[in-house]
Amino acid sequence: MSTNSIIVNPQKKPNPTNNLDDEWSETPNARRMGDLVKYSLLLIVSIATFLFLRWKFKEHNLTWDKIQEAIGNVSAASILLAVVITIINYFLLTGYDLIAVRYLRKKLSVRKVMLGAVIGYAFSNVLGWLLGGNAIRYRLYSKWGFKLVEIVAFISILSITFWLGLFLLAGFAFVAFPDKLPKEIASEIPISPTLLGWLFLGAIGLYLLASIFIRKPIRWKDSEFTLPPVRLSIMQLVVSAGDFALASAVLYVLLPPSLRNTATVDFSTILVVYLAAMIVAVNTHVPGGFGVLEGTVLVLMPDDSIVEVTAALILFRIIYYLLPALVALGLYFYVELSHKQSDTSP
Repeated sequence: MSTNSIIVNPQKKPNPTNNLDDEWSETPNARRMGDLVKYSLLLIVSIATFLFLRWKFKEHNLTWDKIQEAIGNVSAASILLAVVITIINYFLLTGYDLIAVRYLRKKLSVRKVMLGAVIGYAFSNVLGWLLGGNAIRYRLYSKWGFKLVEIVAFISILSITFWLGLFLLAGFAFVAFPDKLPKEIASEIPISPTLLGWLFLGAIGLYLLASIFIRKPIRWKDSEFTLPPVRLSIMQLVVSAGDFALASAVLYVLLPPSLRNTATVDFSTILVVYLAAMIVAVNTHVPGGFGVLEGTVLVLMPDDSIVEVTAALILFRIIYYLLPALVALGLYFYVELSHKQSDTSP
């Protein structure tokens, strides 16, 4: 997910002589160069990830036949439970958009908020936040009466909510379960997992304090933003942390009982591994984190479980990413069709 947006005060009128379009139109070469660098880096990361996974599978003599067998060994009950948790998670994702709508003080039906959340996040998971979620949300919410500056603010509050939950849950997990990261990996990190966890929790504490005591708009260059009230900030933490916990649970239940009932792998292990993988995946900006998420999880999990973990990751991609994306695609066509019918009706 992108975190480059600014929470713009939706009540403040943008300066017509210094808007975003004019700024970009003055520097087309800079924009093209920036896009070239960005997409080149994405391509390099994607290729490097593919080569790493290929090397990892070859090192452990992992074949497709073995993966198919491991997938076949996952019980129907585990798959059904993963689907149920995914459905619950997508209902919870509606909270992201509800918080943003409340922050902007906009009136929007719960039905539209749920449609925007499910469609936006399903597309984001598959195509990436910038390529999928932002574009879809702009199209949907512009149809529903949101101005451009309000959509920018909307996406910004979603992004901050995402990072707040990640910091909260990762902070708790790294402080409470620092030993869940492999020692050889933890030793390579400049900051110990425990200290990193406390830094995350400290950032959350500062944000909550700022939400309580800083109620005036904060100005930065040509933009200004207002921090959400503390109640809304707490909602941000609950919704986003719950989102990550449920996503981790989906991956956890897809592991075979023989693996997840061992002393080295329990839910806290999967939680720490998944959060670490998400931090890596999000910061690489690879659409959907494809390959990056899988590679990070495989690095952090025991080598002797690579077959079972790979099978679980494939099922996780199908259940948590692909199936919701197919549902979201149908919902998106439904919204487009409904909008066209309303435009043509007398």
